[in-house]
Amino acid sequence: MKDYSLNYDDSKKFILSYKIENGKIVAKLASGESCTVPYSEENENKIISRMEEQARYAQPKPLRMLDKILTISQPLMLPIAIMNFVNNGGWFYGMFLAIIVEGAIYYPAKTIINAIKKRDIKKLNYFLDHKEELNENIEKSEKSENIKLGVSKKAIKQIELQKSKNKQPFNINNIDNYSLSDLKALRENIKRISTFGFNEEETILEDTIEKKGPVLKMTLDNKRK
Repeated sequence: MKDYSLNYDDSKKFILSYKIENGKIVAKLASGESCTVPYSEENENKIISRMEEQARYAQPKPLRMLDKILTISQPLMLPIAIMNFVNNGGWFYGMFLAIIVEGAIYYPAKTIINAIKKRDIKKLNYFLDHKEELNENIEKSEKSENIKLGVSKKAIKQIELQKSKNKQPFNINNIDNYSLSDLKALRENIKRISTFGFNEEETILEDTIEKKGPVLKMTLDNKRK
């Protein structure tokens, strides 16, 4: 998961991910350090619970690095204005240019990064609200090609990988492999497959050419004729 630690002290306790190797669980912390504990199902569940708690209370962090860049760059604004005055003779234009340079780089970058973080937090909350539903129903629906509608190849690959390891496809440790759109599409596909309950050999769900939404095509079962 992404780093939503509040400060340096918090980063030393904030778990980003973990892996199991040589009978041990190695947890990667936001501080850049790692924590190693003996593997047991209980220890793994404790780590998962902590990561889920982190996700539940995640908030966008202040963009300290960008703020530092702005602080460093502000003294350069006056030289830009002076140089422009010497070359063009206009203080107002020089100051205006300096403000434009600052605004064109810092504020758009800050807006974009904040938007990405907010969407990631929205994904985390969506995952926490629907993880049981997704994990319980994905196995029932995975034989259906319809399950892949609107889902990225990266997400499908991750589901198959977790299945090969006999792991639940959706967990906080691999949440970065799914987008919010992936989770929503998978949940909608599962609900649709469950609702219709058709034999997958007789049913194909696909997008219409006009992109107006999914259309259901069916062939009648010979037994029903």
